[in-house]
Order: sequence, then structure tokens, then C-alpha cells
Amino acid sequence: MKITYVIQKSRRRSMSIQVADDRKIIVKVPLGTPTFVAENFIREKKDWITKQIEKVEKQSKLADFMGPLTEEDIRQIKKKARVIIPQRVEYYAKMADISYNRIFIRLQKSRWGSCSVDGNLNFNCLLVLMPPEILDSVVVHELCHRHHMNHSKEFYDEVLRIFPDYKRCNKWLKQNGGVYFKRIENFGFECHSNALAR
Repeated sequence: MKITYVIQKSRRRSMSIQVADDRKIIVKVPLGTPTFVAENFIREKKDWITKQIEKVEKQSKLADFMGPLTEEDIRQIKKKARVIIPQRVEYYAKMADISYNRIFIRLQKSRWGSCSVDGNLNFNCLLVLMPPEILDSVVVHELCHRHHMNHSKEFYDEVLRIFPDYKRCNKWLKQNGGVYFKRIENFGFECHSNALAR
């Protein structure tokens, strides 16, 4: 399999490879890295790259089969999300004794959730299309950022204490999440809902 790629140099310390949804391969390397070093890195990662391309193609076919979401679909999804997501946040917040500020429900093209330093929690409305435990895993992930604004060992220890099945759910999201993003590729904007107070 012939691999076509683009090399991007920046002020970074290590090399990495990204396979985009359009199958474009981006190789990120530190400034001053010789081309042959980058090419050797690509050869070393050839099997991984091939698997990622196959994964992207599989997700693309599944998204095509399911069809793109319409604006009416999104309205209904967001309506459902505004009910379900706050309930799950409240459930786990009480269980783990974690406080938060406001909840925002959005249609996002690349993120499932986030937590701001102000304690606001942001969630992608598409999460309600997934199995319930996947939504819960994202909720717990973001809630735990109220105690750890990083992805340290302490952070993941707390996540696993609250939600022991997190690793399996996170793996599922990484393997299947791309299908949901592909179904909203036609949207040229980010749809925001109103903030939901506690």
C-alpha cells in the first residue's frame, strides 16, 4: 500500500502521525528534523497507518449507509439531549460529590465534551444517539476535570473509581465516534443551545 503524506514542522518535542477523516496523513515533527528521519518514522508506523485508514474507510461506509443528519434531526436530538444529559450529570455529580456550574449542549464536529475552569460542562448532543453507558463515560470524564484539569494518573484513577467500565467505553467511542461526526459533515456551523442552569 502506497502512503501519501504531508510533513508539518513545528515547535514540538516529539513526532506524531494523524490520519484525518479524508484519509489525509499528516506527519508532525519538531523543527530541524531531517526528512529521512520523518520517512523512517512513517515506515515504522506503516502497519498502524494502514489500520487507521481502514478504520476511517469503514466509518465512512457506515455513515454513508446511515445517511447524513438533517436540521430537523438535530433539533430533535438536541431536545432529547437537553433532558437526558443534565439528568446523568446530576446523578454522577451527587454520587461523587462533585460540583459544577452550568451545562451547555452543543452540536460539535470534533469534541464530545469539555470542562472549563469556571466549572461549566459542555457536551455534544450526538452523545444521546449512542449506548447509554458511552454517554455516562463522557459525563464522568468531564465531571472529574472539576478536580483534575489534566489527564494525569490521579485523574484517571478517579474516573475509574466512579465508572469502572470507562476504558471499554472510551475504546468504543474512539472506534465508533467518527461515524457520528461524518453524519454532520454537511453542517457548516456549530449549533448552540441555551445554557442549562443547575
